[in-house]
Amino acid sequence: MNKEILKEVGLTDHESDIYIALLQYGQISAYELAEKTGLYRQATYDALNRLIEKGFVSSVKEGKSKLYKAANPELILEYLNEKVENYKQLLPELNKLEKGSKQPLIVETYKGKNITRIALRDIINNLKENGGTILCTAVDESVPLAKYKLILDQYERDMIHYKIKERVIIKEGTKGIFKKGTSVYKKIPVKFFNQNPVQIYGDNIQLIIWGNPDYLVIMRNKSVADAYRKQFELLWRIAKT
Repeated sequence: MNKEILKEVGLTDHESDIYIALLQYGQISAYELAEKTGLYRQATYDALNRLIEKGFVSSVKEGKSKLYKAANPELILEYLNEKVENYKQLLPELNKLEKGSKQPLIVETYKGKNITRIALRDIINNLKENGGTILCTAVDESVPLAKYKLILDQYERDMIHYKIKERVIIKEGTKGIFKKGTSVYKKIPVKFFNQNPVQIYGDNIQLIIWGNPDYLVIMRNKSVADAYRKQFELLWRIAKT
C-alpha cells in the first residue's frame, strides 16, 4: 500500500502505520498495536492521540482495557472534503490579504527650490479628508523657516483647518516654529541629530535633503511607513519634552 498518499492528507509515518493496522485487525488495544506495528508503546500512544484529534481513530473502554478502532475510510473522505469546502469559504479573505501584502513601493524624487512647497502640500492632500498625525524626525525648523516662511504659515493654517496634528523631534538648542496647538515637540541631543528630516504620514514617508539643490524623496508603501513609525516611536520615548 502506498503510504505516501496518507502522508499527503496529513498523517505521519507512525500514524499511517497505525491507521492501516487498525483497518486490518479491527478493534484492538494500544499494546497489540505496538506489537503489530513494531513501534514503541509511547510512540504508539502519541500517534493514537493525534489520530483521534484528526478524526481518523475512535476509542472505547471495555472493562479495564481501552480499545481503538479506525474510522471508515469513506468517512475520512467526507471529513477531508469538508475541510476543502471550509478552506474555499476562507479563500476570498486570504486572497485579499495576499493582494494587500503586495502593495507596490512607489518612489518619487523632486529637486530644486520648490521641494518644501511640494512636501507640505502632499501631506495636506493625503490627510485633509480624515485628519491624522504627522511624525517628524530630527528636524531643525530654522532651515525651512529662513526660506519659506509664507509657505509654512499657510501649512499651519491648513493643519488647523483640517484637524491635522504632528509630533516633532528637534535637536536641543532649537525651538519649534508652530505655536498654535498643532504640534508637540520633543528634543534629542545634538549627537543624535540628522540634518535631513524624515516625515511619516499615512502610508507615505518623506526624506528631505538640504543642499544645493535641495532634494525631496517620497516613498509610498504601507509596510515601509509602518517600519518608519516604529523607529520614530523608539526615538520619541528617549527624547525629552
